Amino acid sequence: MFIVHKKETVDDKNASLRSILKQVINENEIPVSSLADQLNINRRMFEKYLSEGGDLKFSQAISIMQFLNMEESDFIRAYKNDMTDEDDSSERSKRLAFLYKHFDIPTLKDVGVIKKRAKIDEIEDQLCAFLGLQQSIYEYEMFAVLPTLFSKSKRLIAEEKATKMTSFWLKCAIQTFKVINNPYEYNRELLIEFVKRIHEYTEDQIHGYEKVILILYRIGVTVLTQPYISKTGSFGVTMLMDNKPCIVITDMKKKYHKLWMSLIHELYHVINDYNMLQSSYHISAGDEQDILFNEEKADLFALNVLIPEEIRIRLSSIVRFPIKVRMLASQIAVDPSIIYGIYLESLPKEQQINEFKKYGGQNCLFSSDIAIRNVQFDPIGYQNLNKAIEYIRNNLYNKQII
Repeated sequence: MFIVHKKETVDDKNASLRSILKQVINENEIPVSSLADQLNINRRMFEKYLSEGGDLKFSQAISIMQFLNMEESDFIRAYKNDMTDEDDSSERSKRLAFLYKHFDIPTLKDVGVIKKRAKIDEIEDQLCAFLGLQQSIYEYEMFAVLPTLFSKSKRLIAEEKATKMTSFWLKCAIQTFKVINNPYEYNRELLIEFVKRIHEYTEDQIHGYEKVILILYRIGVTVLTQPYISKTGSFGVTMLMDNKPCIVITDMKKKYHKLWMSLIHELYHVINDYNMLQSSYHISAGDEQDILFNEEKADLFALNVLIPEEIRIRLSSIVRFPIKVRMLASQIAVDPSIIYGIYLESLPKEQQINEFKKYGGQNCLFSSDIAIRNVQFDPIGYQNLNKAIEYIRNNLYNKQII
């Protein structure tokens, strides 16, 4: 049985979450066992919670809140009223309110920052350990953050869940750039000249991207490449820290050409939008358009750096002949996978899935996995942001460029 409940308003300020839920069950004659299944809560535990006052996990309480379609403030108060220890309830409810306000707990469990079965106290401990907070979870509110981080209207972070995860992702990135503290001065002229030749590095599938990241670092541009963080809706971000460009590239689709396109796209904003970045930041988010930054120009810039326009218009007559693709790739100094990928991206969206499968099956497309193996920044994999920063600082940025 699939049960949907209308928005629940709470007039009684002393009502507990348990009593509100029991009232809804009784009024709507909802089978407790069916509701337990829908909420993904063990039936016996759920029955005990309703009849004897047993405790529920935080994630289960959130599921009840979503079922009841409660306002956040009503939920916090009702959850607090569920607690039997009066001395502890005030502080616990305060911590609960803070956690719910700042973190998307279910998604953080999904991605592995928090363990699946963690209770409220454990959630706080695990978040503090991951973020390196020394005193309490309340330090997160003062975690290094850009003054204008959410000052402009952005559709991609309009929803509450996306806001929490995007904020978490951005705060982790900002803290990372702050600790890395690139010692090299930003050289715009050198960056412009380097970007003109960046396509040549795509020919080295294993080490090319790594070399580019190291060269950019010495030009004063710090680049982090990390796995996609669920629910952020963001592929990359460009910002300034101490007037030095900082970029996060999210390797979301694991495609070699997409990796390079994303990097060059963000470098366009560094070169052309530096002044705007001094008072704002730029998030790349797929089809979403930023009010202040021209995404179409950035995309076109990336395409032209990799494959000039006069050649792109001829790709449809070339891609069916592997030998012609290899000859063209050698002529313009790019990896053949770049040619295939850019051609396929130019097709109508309804054709792309099948065409990507076809060319992927013919080994024409190269994955980005090997290219980023030595440069990947993965705090979730380390279960600790500071350890991931230490690794990337010691094992990447100190390397010699060969």
